[in-house]
Amino acid sequence: MIAQDQDSRAAPPDEWVAKIRDTILSWGAEHSQSYPWRAPGLPVWEGLVAEFLLLRTRAGQAAPVFEEIQRQYPEARSFGDATEDRLNEMIASLGLRWRQPLFVRLARAIADCGGDVPTTVEGLKELPGVGDYVAAATAAFHGGTRAAIVDANIVRLLCRLTGEQQDGETRRKRWLLDLADRLTPEVEFRDYGYAALDLSMTVCRPRRPLCSHCPLAALCVTGQGRATAREPSSRMLPLSR
Repeated sequence: MIAQDQDSRAAPPDEWVAKIRDTILSWGAEHSQSYPWRAPGLPVWEGLVAEFLLLRTRAGQAAPVFEEIQRQYPEARSFGDATEDRLNEMIASLGLRWRQPLFVRLARAIADCGGDVPTTVEGLKELPGVGDYVAAATAAFHGGTRAAIVDANIVRLLCRLTGEQQDGETRRKRWLLDLADRLTPEVEFRDYGYAALDLSMTVCRPRRPLCSHCPLAALCVTGQGRATAREPSSRMLPLSR
């Protein structure tokens, strides 16, 4: 018998994965949210700034800050030339003071390369303050590079779909990263990523999820359970190796 580590999981069937992916894409085509960083033709460096601002921050809070940056600093070099006090002031309303020195360093790095930032996850992660999520989101949404998006909302969505328990380390689990990657299309990765985020924020909410309005309810362990009980079902999704 082959030993398995504690993070191993049997992989969901390809058919189930394809249905989830197609359903999310179809839903997103009709329910896409509108934010300034989703505008076509956005420079990659501006997309990077937007994704940095969105760290642990609601889109509604980040939007006015991002738009102010766009107005005041239309060029990467002018953005990087802003004073440290001004940069700190601009993001103070978002809280999380630990981000301020990283934001300043990122602005300087963007200016140093003239706004020509990397478009791959690996390259983006070499920049100050850019971790796994910001790198993946920038690559997929703004850089034209396929990358699987994994944030707290996506973790919640995938755990509810599969009936898995969630904790602070789930986002790093191999089974979840593999599933997120399998769900991400080869071509429509940008549309899928935004649709998955929108669905997880507006329907598969942290509290009082709208399972009765969710297009994935029939494919979801938690959604099926809520149809007959108040608490999520403990049944596991039938998996195949």
